[in-house]
Amino acid sequence: MIDLDLLNKKTILNDELFEELIEDEDLRNQAKLVFELTNMAETMGVKKQFEILWKATQKMATKKEKGQKMLSTNNSDGMTNLDCKYPQMFVGNWIVNDDGIRTFGFMGQEIIACYQPILPVKKLINLETDKEKLIIAFKYGNGWRERTVDKEVIASSAKITSLAPYGLNVNTENSKHIVKYLADIENFNLDLIPSQMSTSKLGWHKQDFIPYSKDIIFDDEMKFKDSFEAIHEEGNFDVWMELVKGIRKSERFEPKIEMVASFGSVLIEPLNALPFILNIGGETGKGKTVAMMVATSIWANPAENTYMADAKGTVVSIELRMNFLNHLPMMIDDMSQVKKEYDGDFTKLVYLLCAGKGKDRSNINLGLNKSTSWKNIILTNYEYMLVTETMQGGAINRIIDVEAEDGLMIEDGNKVVEIISNNYGFAGRLFLDAVNEMGLDKIKEWQKEAYSAIVKKAEEHGVQKEEKQILPMSILLTADRIATEYIFMDGAYLNFETCVNLLKNKGEVSENERAYEYIISEIASHPNQFNPLGGEYKGEAWGCFDGGYAVIQVNVFNKICERGNFSSKSFLSWANKKNLIECTGSRNYKQKRFNNTNTWCVYLKMGDDGMVEVEKDAVKEVPVVDNQNGFMKVLEADKGDMPWEVE
Repeated sequence: MIDLDLLNKKTILNDELFEELIEDEDLRNQAKLVFELTNMAETMGVKKQFEILWKATQKMATKKEKGQKMLSTNNSDGMTNLDCKYPQMFVGNWIVNDDGIRTFGFMGQEIIACYQPILPVKKLINLETDKEKLIIAFKYGNGWRERTVDKEVIASSAKITSLAPYGLNVNTENSKHIVKYLADIENFNLDLIPSQMSTSKLGWHKQDFIPYSKDIIFDDEMKFKDSFEAIHEEGNFDVWMELVKGIRKSERFEPKIEMVASFGSVLIEPLNALPFILNIGGETGKGKTVAMMVATSIWANPAENTYMADAKGTVVSIELRMNFLNHLPMMIDDMSQVKKEYDGDFTKLVYLLCAGKGKDRSNINLGLNKSTSWKNIILTNYEYMLVTETMQGGAINRIIDVEAEDGLMIEDGNKVVEIISNNYGFAGRLFLDAVNEMGLDKIKEWQKEAYSAIVKKAEEHGVQKEEKQILPMSILLTADRIATEYIFMDGAYLNFETCVNLLKNKGEVSENERAYEYIISEIASHPNQFNPLGGEYKGEAWGCFDGGYAVIQVNVFNKICERGNFSSKSFLSWANKKNLIECTGSRNYKQKRFNNTNTWCVYLKMGDDGMVEVEKDAVKEVPVVDNQNGFMKVLEADKGDMPWEVE
């Protein structure tokens, strides 16, 4: 209600007054008000301005009425009018047909939002983050395309333009209209648009396995499009099976254990184990890449640049790919590509791959992004064995190194590549079916039997294997048994004796024992730095020999340990307990006079042949499995022969 008493020279020209005036449906009352307001405006000296604004308001109202009539004519029922498989949706004041999306503005002008019809067809709720995504469908040529997008993308006129490369006709001019349209149509049809749980990680989600689940769908194919699309069944299963059975019956161990590792990757999560690496080491030309491609064909297209990863990827890209694969195997072909980058020592990369989680990273809101995580088996190949003498013990325990024998791993590699490039992706689903059919209790029982058999075989050889290596091998043997008995049914099990011999013996992985061997080796390879000729050193003076001890200046000793990737402090503490060094008081050093100067030195005991036989730690009669990793404890009564046939 317009209060004439409150009007002044300024407020009589306000937009709100004219809007209220034009909306008065009582034309007689409207005319009286206009007459009174005109007189008041004349008294205030703004009559001309008032009359101009009133005429403009009347014109705008006429155009608005015309636009509403046009909208009503073109969209009489307020529903989409499309020839497509998607259901009709309520669109309000929007007109949506096969020609695109449009509406009419306040002045009656036509607004074309997009020349393509767009529909929100499904809402996805991510299991890991609770964030929502939307599957939008849009007409492209004579067909329709679907694209999964983050809600924040379609809620921003700046971000929605990122969909242009995928075929959506969006640009900086029409983006705000498309954003408004999508917000309207989603809100208008909340009950009509179906919702589904989704994930950005492949692998196990309780009893479901992505990407094979019908209840949970994958929602992040845009980031790993090629890899995701590679995981499917292609060609003829019988052709693939005939080829692989031939490889399994051959004498070559390497391709068989690679296939077993590919299967076994999906057992890491249900057995609550940690990731580990299976590496095939051998010179170029033996067929390492072909063997990895065969292992890849169990799940996916083995072609280059699809599922298999490039070793030259950045640490961040590797971490993200591991998070994406989650429980499926990671395939890294040709580690020699990054040999220089890691200076021949892959300790850091091994720790990254086998950690099972990535680094914590903050976001722009100073909070933490959700950490990346995975539990799988990593398959690599290299010109050499991956384990080196300077690699840290924790990394060594996470690697099962297989040295390639002479000759080709797989005969007629070109023919094999041709077959698996056209026939792949069947066996992985069959393995998962077998796992579900067996049940977790049965799988744990088989893993326990494999563990016991490894322990017994090692005892027969008079050695004891590293527990952290027995656990991964027991998983591989379990996977081999499942694949052999449920899929191939050919009796071609892995050679058990060979599998056991691959594992490190206790003591071989001792960080400090390897440090001792390395330091003695450095001393032996630099005799001129310890034997002054004529009272003078030839080159740098590292130390000397004194009564069965190598006397090494502390700064030189620290540099040797640094080169070998060992902790000098940890080694000296261990060496002191083993009586391998002479000390002064609480120090692990003694003073020695060099060039008329007293300097602190390490007195390291040496035998006649260089090294002293180091006393080994007491060995337990029966290893105890690390309960933290979810494996069963192996009791004395459980140790027995392999419960299945071995080669």
